[in-house]
Amino acid sequence: MMEYIKKIMTLRGEARSITSLPPSYDVRVNGARQQNQTSVGADWFGPLSPMRPIAPPEVAGRALDYVPGYNLATQPRTYEPVSFPVLRALADSFDPVRLIIERRKDQLCRVPWAIRMKHEGASNRPSASALSSQQRALIREATEFFKHPTPDLSFRAWMRAVLEDALVIDAPSIYCERDGNGNLIALTPIDGSLIKRVIDDKGRTPRPFRWDGKPFTSLGQTITTENYADLGYKIVDGFVYAPAYQQILKNMPAANLTCWDLLYRPMNLRPGHVYGCSPVQQIMTTVSIAMRRSLSQLEYFREGNQPDAIMGLPETWSPDQVMRFQDYFDALYSGNLANRRRMKFIAGDGKYTPTKEPPLKNEFDEWLTRIACFAFSYPPAAFISLSNRSIAEQHEKTAEEEGLGPLKEWTAELINDVIEREFSEEIEFAWLEEQEVDQEKQSTILRGYAEDGIMTLNEARDRLGLEPFDDPAANRLMVKTKNGYVPISGGDDAEDDDVATKLAKRAPFLMVAPDDWIPCNEFKLGEITFFPDVSKREIRVFGAAAIIVLERAGWKLKESKQ
Repeated sequence: MMEYIKKIMTLRGEARSITSLPPSYDVRVNGARQQNQTSVGADWFGPLSPMRPIAPPEVAGRALDYVPGYNLATQPRTYEPVSFPVLRALADSFDPVRLIIERRKDQLCRVPWAIRMKHEGASNRPSASALSSQQRALIREATEFFKHPTPDLSFRAWMRAVLEDALVIDAPSIYCERDGNGNLIALTPIDGSLIKRVIDDKGRTPRPFRWDGKPFTSLGQTITTENYADLGYKIVDGFVYAPAYQQILKNMPAANLTCWDLLYRPMNLRPGHVYGCSPVQQIMTTVSIAMRRSLSQLEYFREGNQPDAIMGLPETWSPDQVMRFQDYFDALYSGNLANRRRMKFIAGDGKYTPTKEPPLKNEFDEWLTRIACFAFSYPPAAFISLSNRSIAEQHEKTAEEEGLGPLKEWTAELINDVIEREFSEEIEFAWLEEQEVDQEKQSTILRGYAEDGIMTLNEARDRLGLEPFDDPAANRLMVKTKNGYVPISGGDDAEDDDVATKLAKRAPFLMVAPDDWIPCNEFKLGEITFFPDVSKREIRVFGAAAIIVLERAGWKLKESKQ
């Protein structure tokens, strides 16, 4: 029997009967050991076991910790720190930012493009003549479509509209217009600031899935074959598409859009955020500072009471005399619109004192512009003064490669998604431009590769985005000599090898000096130094470069018997 503890009296009356716990009863607080037990190892002031999860197992894998009822918001970017209208206003409030955006559009839209067959492997891309009539028709159909993605917009005008929302608000939105049979007829850019994203229970865009017609639950609603259309769901090829976006008009949800209806492709999505982060948002503080500084510079020309110069008059003159003399002096320049530039007279010792104007541009302005250029990977040479021309050219080359390259890849992925879904998985969109932006350097590099037998002529043409030649010789490695291109062929004996084979094997060549050559033990042509055999009037060389240099100087090739 438990031993009863003596009752005590409280303000509310006698306490209830309680009993003492037996010695065998194990009492722990939060899983801790009893004091009479010894803690050893990790249990002594250790981390202890974590709390048991309180959420259902299906919650695991959420993309972000979104606000409950996230989809009930009626405005885009409700839970983001800055809204779409603010980003648009910032892009237009600082002139360098707007100029950089328009210039970046120009750079991408001038690049040629093509629809071609997908090609993998090291072999050459098949020529147009090698394709079947069905493949050529498929390429022609896709090419004609993207020449005018919408009936009223050419490809370049269409691309500029898409890039505007990508660079300013990072919400490029393209509405897929279809005919009665569901065939794509136009890709219409729409205002991305009017698109509100809808997320599923995982915090992601709802994904299409194959539906067997049985009722299912989605976004808190039960979907059946009778109500799916009224709730904004669509069925295409056996897949059900849930509402993924809402178009907001007049500050109210106007239409539900699925992934089948709308292409929404932010460039810079971040974990923990539903919307993208554009370059304008990345420099929001910098643009705000630059905007206010520009306004202060504008006010310098609009307002102010500081004249250009002050001229002292005799101290004995009264204010009325000074005023009359000022009127007389101003009358000399009546009709001149630059009234602010007139010199002012005051009572004094007759000393001329020019006023110093504040600087309208300094290093801080250049620093603000540099940040804007860096955000868009644009060369700052047009806005600031650089130390020399070579630095400016290097900045321009680096910025164009780093800034234009990601834009080209993003647009190619966007268009290829459309091609794979609407046309065929066998063809692809490609920009036709070599990585080397300088066309003169690009030509020199490819010419050297082709002449030294490193690359075939068709490989060089493929790098330029041109169709290959049908001549088999264009697919062979060749070396250019005085007599033209010589193909590289196999051989075992260096004595019987032709010129191309010996070049490939790094075999030696003997060059015979011209008749007017003045004997010397060493001479230099271009960047190559030669050491001839003066007694035999010959020289032993290796490689096509040395042969070409000597041939230009009048030396002739002689077969080497080694």
